[in-house]
Amino acid sequence: MVFNMNSLAPYSRSSIIYDVDFKKNEIIIAQPLIPFSKDTSFKELDLTTIIQDKNRRIRVGIKCCRYKMIDRYALANKTIVSAVLLTYELPVKETNIRSAFRLPVNTKYIIKGKLLYGNLEYFTPRDFSIRDISLTGLGLVIPKKRNKNLNSLLELKINEEIMVGIILVNVSQNKPVGTLPVKTQIIRINSNYSDTHSLVGLKILNLGKEKETILNGFIHDAQIDELKRLSGRNL
Repeated sequence: MVFNMNSLAPYSRSSIIYDVDFKKNEIIIAQPLIPFSKDTSFKELDLTTIIQDKNRRIRVGIKCCRYKMIDRYALANKTIVSAVLLTYELPVKETNIRSAFRLPVNTKYIIKGKLLYGNLEYFTPRDFSIRDISLTGLGLVIPKKRNKNLNSLLELKINEEIMVGIILVNVSQNKPVGTLPVKTQIIRINSNYSDTHSLVGLKILNLGKEKETILNGFIHDAQIDELKRLSGRNL
């Protein structure tokens, strides 16, 4: 799901589909990790997915106009879960998301990194941490001080290009899922993220098909693991 796709700050939440009523244009989905509530508000809501179209992958989606929470929804195996009923509008369209699904790092699927800036190397978790990642970019959280001194990474500037080495780790496996050296561009800096940290948004410039496949698989596996916990069943 993508909220406020055409705004300056779109955000996404992952879920799975429980049921579809094509006559009524209704879809029932699992409550996402950050659930819908009576206070949930948005200007736009799109349901999207990525499909293979000839020689490229495209993201397609449908607009949703209403939602209703279902506190007790019975799955086929009789498990009772929380769900959301969405009313959608056709047609299905190719969509352009400014911020593709960003996987938040958790305790099972973690991301280690090395950053090259000003001829110096910086490492996680000492100098920065990777907050989230997608096929198009990643978010860095940078402590403003290291050992009572200002962190040199605070000198990063918008539009600068930097090399980042990414190690994708599933802690249940004996070796990393993948190691990806990528060229990135700084597109966003929030120095007021907190009193002690800044947030930096990077755009990935040269992922390539092979690296994209590895990263996409890592994100997919992490999403499935998250959704298992949400639905309380095996997928």
